[in-house]
Amino acid sequence: MIKINLVAEVPAAAAKRRKRPEFSLGAKQGDILLLIVLGIALVAIGTRWLILKNTRDNLRQVKQEKQIERDELLPYIEKVDELESKRERLRHKIAVINQLKQNQTGPVRIMDEVSRALPDLIWLERIVLKGTNLELRGVAMDENAIANYYSNLEASPFFKEPSLKDMARSKGDTFTFTMNCNFTYTPPEIAAANRGAGS
Repeated sequence: MIKINLVAEVPAAAAKRRKRPEFSLGAKQGDILLLIVLGIALVAIGTRWLILKNTRDNLRQVKQEKQIERDELLPYIEKVDELESKRERLRHKIAVINQLKQNQTGPVRIMDEVSRALPDLIWLERIVLKGTNLELRGVAMDENAIANYYSNLEASPFFKEPSLKDMARSKGDTFTFTMNCNFTYTPPEIAAANRGAGS
């Protein structure tokens, strides 16, 4: 008996192709990819916007809390500012009073220290004070007296940097001289001794 197969034999490769489902987007493939990218971008932007909104809300809340705290402390701040202003005015008044006291005792102190340093055989004719610079003009019986006066000024803590400006022989075997030095009202060593005695 002869068997005839009326169904045509299909090659194996064609059969495999037929079995696989065909999926093709065709011209819409680019549009779908664009929509996916846009969706991801929208999600990222939305997330970032939510984060920024939360941060802004938190900062606004902190600002409101700080303003409330500042409003509560404002009377105290004003009181502190007022006290600081009073303290500065008092400091200024004290400084002025101390300066006036120093100016009152200044010439007396200078004359006292100048006379203490003055040796025998010298008399002063003129004392000029400009700021802290002191100019002494006088007459001496000999050069040794002028040298002694220079040494006494140099040894005193109230006189700094004494210098003999000029010296000349005058009539009657006397010598005229001019000396310059800086006078300080409160020498460091005396101020330190006063602090030690006060403590």
